[in-house]
Amino acid sequence: MGGSIMEGKTVFENEYLRILSYPDGIYVETFKKGFSMEGFSNVLALHPNIEITSFSTLKKAIDHAPAPPQRIGRLKERIVIEIIEHGLKATVVFNLTKEELSPASRESLVKETALKLKEKGIVFGIKKELLSSELISGRPYVIAEGIPAIPGRDAVITMYKLGEVKPLIHEDGKANFYELTLINRVKAGDWLGERIEATEGVPGRSVTGDTIKPEKGKTFPLSYDRNSVMEVSTNGKTTLYSKVDGGVSYIDDKITVSNHLEIDGDVGFRTGNIRFDGYLTIKGTVLDGFSVVASRDIEIKSDLGVGNVKEITSTGGSIYIKGGIAAKGQAVIKAANDIFTKFVDNATLISGRNAHIGFYCINSNVKAREVTVESIKGQIIGGTIQAEVRVAAPIIGSEIEKRTVVEVTGFNRRQLAEELGNVISTIAEFKDEQAKIKVLLSRLSESKNLNPFQRREYNDHIDRLLQIKEKLKELEDKKKTISSYLKIHGEGEIVISKKVYPNSYLTIKNNTIDINSATLSVAYFVQDGLLKQIN
Repeated sequence: MGGSIMEGKTVFENEYLRILSYPDGIYVETFKKGFSMEGFSNVLALHPNIEITSFSTLKKAIDHAPAPPQRIGRLKERIVIEIIEHGLKATVVFNLTKEELSPASRESLVKETALKLKEKGIVFGIKKELLSSELISGRPYVIAEGIPAIPGRDAVITMYKLGEVKPLIHEDGKANFYELTLINRVKAGDWLGERIEATEGVPGRSVTGDTIKPEKGKTFPLSYDRNSVMEVSTNGKTTLYSKVDGGVSYIDDKITVSNHLEIDGDVGFRTGNIRFDGYLTIKGTVLDGFSVVASRDIEIKSDLGVGNVKEITSTGGSIYIKGGIAAKGQAVIKAANDIFTKFVDNATLISGRNAHIGFYCINSNVKAREVTVESIKGQIIGGTIQAEVRVAAPIIGSEIEKRTVVEVTGFNRRQLAEELGNVISTIAEFKDEQAKIKVLLSRLSESKNLNPFQRREYNDHIDRLLQIKEKLKELEDKKKTISSYLKIHGEGEIVISKKVYPNSYLTIKNNTIDINSATLSVAYFVQDGLLKQIN
């Protein structure tokens, strides 16, 4: 430093050393050995505005005293203000002595801090009360706080929920009832769903007084059939209403109101045979020799049930016969999905999914994935029952040892478990893609004036979203079906909760079960190719 040493300002001095402040930094000059680094730390505690940038130079100067002035650090800014969290907060650090932070010096501190705030452009949310509280040097404090923007609420969609198709059985000793609602009926103008629209959000304000733009809530499309459903938008809500009377269903994941034909009486000579594209409700019965075919669900509501009808077929839905079936070997009841009936006597049932029989099945041929007799006193007597997965009944056969054939063709559990894993993995992939598309749609929807390219892109995303929804519905149904298969014992099961009588011919995956004597409460299943039973 040569002759310029006297130009420096002495910050601290004792018999061992002197600390000097120059425009370009803090220097130390040592006079003699014996001053420790710990002692130097105590000196720094009294001068919080000094920052050491070279401890090695400092230590060398102390250890090799005497030594000429050497730069060891710099002066910290007295008051350091920093804007953080994207403008929502400002912090302050006071690099000042206790005296400068004492109540006696507070007026000067307030003025100096206000000047620093002004330099930084901080004008909003200043916490003036901070400057009247106790302050510690070097500690960061929040000096100003803005108001965060409140993001908009995402659109909320609520849709018409289809009633659960589950039979309700009443047994009171006098009368047996088998109740079920299969068709979800609506009238024109009935509510089918709604979307509470996404909101814009509430703007915030930064500590510099700038407006913080909120993130707009995400919106999602309503999926519905334009021919049978309409939408009405009012007061931040879009509501779906039925245009027609009919039956509600989801086709390709679009809510749809299909044709619904209601016959107030019997199907017979007055009506002729019925063939209808849609849902069908018959308040009476179907007379002997007549046929009914519908593309959707069929309900036959008469307590009398049906007799020796020619045919009752649902090509794309389920069938519910409240009063049961009492035929003469001629009647054929066929459904793409499920069949629900109070009882079956001398008829043929063919179900693409499950056959639910309320009380008994006598001398009938039934084919389905699963066959269940649901009453706690229910029986299968005579005839042939063929299922892919499971047959469950309280009683099979009878005391007079009527020949009764029950066959479960079975399935491959390992392959099915692998298939379930693949289905779950594919569902996750589709949901991930669905979420990404929704984000893209939300961004595009923020622009009120889409150019032709953006409009095409938006429509393509909507189409893909509908395709994914359709696939997800199929996959969820498949997952539910496979999961139900895997819940049963083994790879095919016959469950008899009360009794099975001799001359009942039971087969599971080509494994024959000989019933030589009445057997109580037993379940048979095949596992790893071996026939097993649980009593």
